[in-house]
Amino acid sequence: MPRVRIKFKTFSGRKADHDARGRAFVGISLNNHTMGSEQALKQILEWTIHNVGAFDLLIGDYLNRFNYQAFDNDPEALAVEKAMRDGDEARKKLSPLISVPGLYATVDLISAANFCNQPAFHERRAHFEQMHAANSEFRGLIEEGVKSYLKRKFPKVSLDEHVRRFCVAYQLEELVMFEALAQQGYDTFVYPGGQLPVMKSIVSGSLPKISSAIERLTLVELRLFGETQ
Repeated sequence: MPRVRIKFKTFSGRKADHDARGRAFVGISLNNHTMGSEQALKQILEWTIHNVGAFDLLIGDYLNRFNYQAFDNDPEALAVEKAMRDGDEARKKLSPLISVPGLYATVDLISAANFCNQPAFHERRAHFEQMHAANSEFRGLIEEGVKSYLKRKFPKVSLDEHVRRFCVAYQLEELVMFEALAQQGYDTFVYPGGQLPVMKSIVSGSLPKISSAIERLTLVELRLFGETQ
């Protein structure tokens, strides 16, 4: 089976200390096209373990409820049910890939739902909601991310207020999770696709006073070519 070619780019406002590297997390978005390619997933895992080091997998299951609410007009309870079912399917696909003896022995599968049960979750989400309302630069970067996502995934969907509301909420909850992971000691975020404009601006230092924890992250953007099933 042909191998997928991977190109990468990193974003960080600080010098990476390779002698004191922490742990990485790899973002698994359920709408990412790499989820349909076992070969691509294998090579993302291989690339990360050999080029970054120890990592865990962050599965965006609970977050996916926003997509069902935005694009299928599902009520929240049904959207959550569908999103968590999608997460279960992702775990079934990923679990055999990390069962290679020795190589991925320490890899954990982290559910996005875990963060929403934490006491600080709603407080930090309110913080980012306040920043979105008050900080025009922050708001503009979130909007840029929304437009980029729609252009890439749903080019025929008009950006009305209904769709925008859920897409914004998706990004703000992502920021809560990324901040929590950084506070837990993760220092590198690997994603098979483009990193959010707001994340790039925060780690580069051009958008200060949003999250000191996120500022400490190094972002890695993976671009895959020649994907096969």
